[in-house]
Amino acid sequence: MIITAAIRVFAYRGYDAATVQEVADLVGITRPAIHHHFPGKAPLYRAALDRAYDIAMTPAGIGAERFTSPDHDELRMGCALLGTSLAHSHRIADVAPRITGVSADLRRMCARSVGPHDGADQVDALITTIVGRWVLTACELTWIDLQMDVDVL
Repeated sequence: MIITAAIRVFAYRGYDAATVQEVADLVGITRPAIHHHFPGKAPLYRAALDRAYDIAMTPAGIGAERFTSPDHDELRMGCALLGTSLAHSHRIADVAPRITGVSADLRRMCARSVGPHDGADQVDALITTIVGRWVLTACELTWIDLQMDVDVL
């Protein structure tokens, strides 16, 4: 539940503006309880980013409508966090080195999905569509998205 809440908070606020207290409040526990599991904001962010990666970067999702139009709440939040993180990757790479590999992993997955005969232009178009959708998903988040019950996820 902590990581699910962290995905929501970081996707909505971004790394810099998000606080561990917001995550604690969303879960209904104290900040020291979060620090029992995660010694700081950066480790919590890394765990959230890892979980978002696992949610969004499934091979079955590449090229599918589900991937570019995420409606499932967990997938939507995971995609939003990846979009937010990629948009700020130059600043957060030290905090979460995994973000630097997301682009390369996405390129490989898209190349497998498009096929060897379709060319780099189609791979680039698919990547642009996916990352653009992730960023738009993050931009469309509202306070209501943040406040949704994390127990239902």
